[in-house]
Amino acid sequence: MWALMGEQPLVPSAGQNRRVPVFGGLDALTGRLTILVTERKRSADFLAFLRRLLKRYAGRHIFLFLDNCSIHRSKVVERFLADRRNRITPIWNAPYTPELNLIERYWGHLKAKAIHNYFFGTIDDLKGAIREAVTAMNRSKTLRLTLRLKAMHSLREAA
Repeated sequence: MWALMGEQPLVPSAGQNRRVPVFGGLDALTGRLTILVTERKRSADFLAFLRRLLKRYAGRHIFLFLDNCSIHRSKVVERFLADRRNRITPIWNAPYTPELNLIERYWGHLKAKAIHNYFFGTIDDLKGAIREAVTAMNRSKTLRLTLRLKAMHSLREAA
């Protein structure tokens, strides 16, 4: 921010820390990201995301790496996964090991390129920026490959 000498600059501020929950699934073979931007971070929203994955990967089996977030472990989600065990296999990451979760690289890049140090006047502006950044990442073959290779390198180091 700049201003004339002796004048106080007016810096726009949201006045609060705005958050937008985003559920995401990283295709380890293609590097493409499937997301669902939601209003809240609840089990029902996570189930909507799982349904989106099932639709996108119709006819294929999904191996889904999950952290130990409480919504991933809720009874309704456990029932959903059990009822669809022929389509989805959950693989639970060890507690407190975000470095083993491949999608964390994408979240870091997304935040750095599309969210950090930007002012969004509305939540809808923030949601739009997230969607645009994911679309751009999915279109960029070199970015997808770079992030995927970095993630694989981290897995080898952890093994």
